[in-house]
Amino acid sequence: MARILLSAPSFFGYRQRVSDELVKQGHHVDCIDDRPSEGVVFKSLGRISYGLVDGLVEVHATRVREQIQGGAYDQFLYMGGMSFCFTREQFARIREAGEARGMRFVAYLWDALSNCQRFAECADLFDEVMSFEPGDCESGEISLRPLFYGDAYQGLPVGDEASFDYDACFIGSVHQPSKFEAVSSICQSLRESGMRIFSYFYMPSTSAELLRKATNPAYRGVTFEHESISAEKVSDIYARSVAIIDSPQAHQRGLTMRTLETLGAKRKLITANADVRNYDFYKYGNVAVWDESRGIDAAFFSEPYQELPKEIYDGYSIASFVRSLVGEGEPYSGYEKGGR
Repeated sequence: MARILLSAPSFFGYRQRVSDELVKQGHHVDCIDDRPSEGVVFKSLGRISYGLVDGLVEVHATRVREQIQGGAYDQFLYMGGMSFCFTREQFARIREAGEARGMRFVAYLWDALSNCQRFAECADLFDEVMSFEPGDCESGEISLRPLFYGDAYQGLPVGDEASFDYDACFIGSVHQPSKFEAVSSICQSLRESGMRIFSYFYMPSTSAELLRKATNPAYRGVTFEHESISAEKVSDIYARSVAIIDSPQAHQRGLTMRTLETLGAKRKLITANADVRNYDFYKYGNVAVWDESRGIDAAFFSEPYQELPKEIYDGYSIASFVRSLVGEGEPYSGYEKGGR
């Protein structure tokens, strides 16, 4: 059993899910936020430049260092990406406090390294870095490890076409313009083809919605929601859908959480991410890569879902993900550049 200090943002419940699984596997876990505040003002200033809030970041760095000095941790586990806020000097002091106690420092990135300026400056201060982004792992210095699906998406019934209320669904945040434009285009095209589509476009606030509508015509005339949906509600919509729609952020190839939730839910996937062709689950026929010029063949929705080997499902489970974070289990090997 390891004692782990888990540093990550609290949004979408990812940190809590990983913490719960770590505890389930026998570890002791304490959680801390990866930045001083989850408030709108801090996050907005941080997106412009963390230099604007470095006083608060310095206080937070001191707090983290003192927690390490006062604890008996075996591992510092960071999960995040662009939210990493420490300067190299600040994190070096955190690392020094951990080294004095024999701690191992491990990081997992769910953003592309190019979007994580402060983390990139500190990457060599970690003993191991893993990422969901294949392009960042090509040098071999970072290990590829896709995200995961949780227990809420396991065991959904697989029926025939007549048993579903929707041909496809999308539930997710769309504040990133390129992602929204891709998902919106897929939904609109499928509706025009007569498909039954459920869409829930989440925007974190009314102010964020107004800003997007003022600066980008693609957002105008669209209804957005400001309340997040529980995992149980998402699972219910997935259970009633043949396929799930997804698109990555701009300049990212890594598999989104939604892609893995689709896998765990045993649902078909429609995605704008062409790199999905390189993963072990692609060849079974449950994935359609979106091409606006060709659309999606109607047979994709009517042909039955093809079950995958158990080891593929297991490899993307949260249990497998967590074992990777603590250095247990086999390294991930489900990606082969150039397809299969």
